[in-house]
Amino acid sequence: MKKVLMIVLLLVGIGCAGGGYYIFYLKPQQDAAAQREIEIELPPKNMPTLLDKDKSLKTSTDYYVSPDKLGVREAPNKDAFIESIVYRGDKVFVLEKKDGWARISPYYVYEDGGPKVAEWVPLDSLLEVPPTITKEERQKTISSYIENSDDFKKHFELFIKTTDQLLKEKTCTPEDFEETQGWVKSTTFQNRSAYFVYCGGLKQANKIYIDVKSGEIFYR
Repeated sequence: MKKVLMIVLLLVGIGCAGGGYYIFYLKPQQDAAAQREIEIELPPKNMPTLLDKDKSLKTSTDYYVSPDKLGVREAPNKDAFIESIVYRGDKVFVLEKKDGWARISPYYVYEDGGPKVAEWVPLDSLLEVPPTITKEERQKTISSYIENSDDFKKHFELFIKTTDQLLKEKTCTPEDFEETQGWVKSTTFQNRSAYFVYCGGLKQANKIYIDVKSGEIFYR
């Protein structure tokens, strides 16, 4: 009888241990894995949703920016917030014309139930053909990006030439030069007279140097 009772108690203990293992160890792991799968499937928060019913995407028209600098606004209104800047000669794709404004991006929704927004520029600031930019105009435009460089007058020609090269190669954008207010004198090198600018970010890997004695562009 005692043996039977001990066997029963042993079986009950094993069952309780198995239940405890499932409740306190296995089930939490399964729940966590399921939650991770759900999080992976969900889109990141605060990311805009592209409205895929925008039929005008198939009928866009190429235009070119006329002013030296043009603000891109979040609504067809001169008082709307400026989201970014485009520059003379930049190509834009006009998807819609409305009350003297041109929409140059699809519509996006940034939160559920929120308004749809897009990027707009004044239509009269666009040209149907690329603008003719003379050497003097190009130099003037580039100067406006880097005129606050250290020793700007001393190294004017080299700064203009190098900046123009980096812009044409699309290594840098006008915003990169405006962010650092042009070329900054480096104090890192003992045997080189170097200046730098950040392009594409503010990390060391984004730092581009120029040796004003040799004209060499280099990275650290």
